Amino acid sequence: MRTAKSIAVDGAEVSVVRKRMRRVNLRVRQDGSVVVSAPARVPLSQIEEFVLSHRQWIANARSRALAREDARLEGLRDGGRTRLLGHELSIRVVADLPRRRRPRAEVEGGVLLVHVARDAVPTDCEPAAAPVPDPQQALSPLIGTAVEELRRCELEALLPAMFERYEPLMGVHASGWRLRHMTSRWGSCNVRTGRITLSTELAAHPASSIRSVVVHELCHLLEPSHNARFHELMDRYYPAWREAKRELDAPPQAKPRH
Repeated sequence: MRTAKSIAVDGAEVSVVRKRMRRVNLRVRQDGSVVVSAPARVPLSQIEEFVLSHRQWIANARSRALAREDARLEGLRDGGRTRLLGHELSIRVVADLPRRRRPRAEVEGGVLLVHVARDAVPTDCEPAAAPVPDPQQALSPLIGTAVEELRRCELEALLPAMFERYEPLMGVHASGWRLRHMTSRWGSCNVRTGRITLSTELAAHPASSIRSVVVHELCHLLEPSHNARFHELMDRYYPAWREAKRELDAPPQAKPRH
């Protein structure tokens, strides 16, 4: 059972979520808010000390998260830009679908075509009593939905081969994997169940970076923590992981952590 409360640490509000888990976990959400997940047995004083000891990491993570969200919102417009598998694409909205049809996206050359319903774009032909919404504001969530689904499809096509390659090489087997929209990390591994979760945001990056995250999470089936042995395993199974990490962390978009 989960319980939640907020505490003030060093003048900042931190949400504390109590749930069944083995250790304290710290993350920064897409909106820059800070969340600590902790077992019920850990006292608040220890959680406060934990947060204080990670002040610099929190400051850096909040800066990255807010910058990334600003960049994401700026890109979700007709004429904006986004990335897919490491390639930067310009966005062009085409209102050519029947009414109320779900938006979809496709790549044509260096352009990401986002098809939306013909009635999705507000016009100045609406009744005078009703103010006309900003077209870009109305399109933003539709573009976001289409981009998210396209990224998910790209990952679903790429990931099976990556797991099939590295699982036998590393002598491990994930009980399953799933995709989820995550902004505070690229992936996670439940070492108890062997289940791996990967962020759909990975689809913005080259296959080499995606492959690095897959190996990263598989390594946790051999070593749960980020200790010296873990980094030795990464060096053995994916020597280019440091280059991939630099790509994942590179500006202009601020990126989530492993």
